Amino acid sequence: MRIFHENGMMIFPSPVMRELRESSRALVVKSCYCPRGHNLVTDKAVFCEHSGILMRVRKGLSEGLVAISPVYGDKSRITLGMHLEKGGILTLLCPECGVPLPMYDECSCGGDILALFTRPVPDFGNCIGICNRVGCHNAEIRSGDELLNYAMLEHLEQ
Repeated sequence: MRIFHENGMMIFPSPVMRELRESSRALVVKSCYCPRGHNLVTDKAVFCEHSGILMRVRKGLSEGLVAISPVYGDKSRITLGMHLEKGGILTLLCPECGVPLPMYDECSCGGDILALFTRPVPDFGNCIGICNRVGCHNAEIRSGDELLNYAMLEHLEQ
């Protein structure tokens, strides 16, 4: 197994990725966008040979970067520039233009589900929703009239 990607970035293996790779229902985000149309998927962070989703994060006066796995269901992440405390609420921003990601819905944990759009033009009918609370793994994908959350994906696998 390779340790480094072609561009010199370290590859982080994940046991969840292995399970999802063997499944025919694994979903991999190939592109997602901020409200201004900047693609958040980058090869600056690679998760088991897939380019990660990079966001700037802010809590109070602290700011850094977080990259999350693009594989739906894999909760792997890499943080740079700040320590994330479980339960903390973060502001998620585009790493290129600094615009905050918009709220899509309230999360059951008390945080907010924020939207990452699946097309360059913002459309809440086609987005990926992730919770802004550190440690909450609620996420969902909306595509047209279909809504998919991780619990539904697990049900499909059984």
